[in-house]
Amino acid sequence: MRTIALGSLLLTTVLFSAPALADNSTMLNLSASAQRELANDEVNASLYVQDRQAQPALLADRLNKALARAKAESGSFRQVEVSSGSYNSWPDYGRDGKIQGWQGRAEIRLKSRDFTATAELVARLQKFMLLENVQFSVADSTRRQAEDRLIPEAIAALQAQAAAAGKALGRPNQQVLELSIGNVQAPPPMPMLRTKAMMADAAAPEVATPDWQAGNSLVHLSVSGRIELR
Repeated sequence: MRTIALGSLLLTTVLFSAPALADNSTMLNLSASAQRELANDEVNASLYVQDRQAQPALLADRLNKALARAKAESGSFRQVEVSSGSYNSWPDYGRDGKIQGWQGRAEIRLKSRDFTATAELVARLQKFMLLENVQFSVADSTRRQAEDRLIPEAIAALQAQAAAAGKALGRPNQQVLELSIGNVQAPPPMPMLRTKAMMADAAAPEVATPDWQAGNSLVHLSVSGRIELR
């Protein structure tokens, strides 16, 4: 009888039932892994506008208008997912400790698997917003497919370890009693660009479309288990 317990999309645990250990058996606790390098196929970018005004209402109006303009500019780029980012304002104190103005910062975030469309949208938005960073990574769906293909490789590596141990101990027969399969925590997305904080210039000239090099990421899958040698 075999029981399968499913975890999250990126973590699956499989438990195999087995009879009680024989007196002449040896128990092994082993782990193995498999990995594959994949081309990054997803881009995440964030842009922001920062301003300073004498009154908080004026500041909020400026920031909100910039966000509305960004949303309007993004409307024709349906391949790019646009979402709101952080939105903060704070008082600007003078040397006398009194409030002499207000500063604020509003952010939008872009996510897409279409690098060309995202680059074009970023160039448009940079006319009145600042680009904070661009990061490339492997999309979740691509990563899951790669992990599924790595499962047989990782299990084969685990069984090879057990076979080597069994040969050394004179116990060539092996039985998997318990097996756990899971992905290793993915590394953070590869950063492409980061800019220093500064005020956005609404009168900025046309910005050239960036030529991005997305690079690669490593997908890593691990297995661990209890194996009986007889």
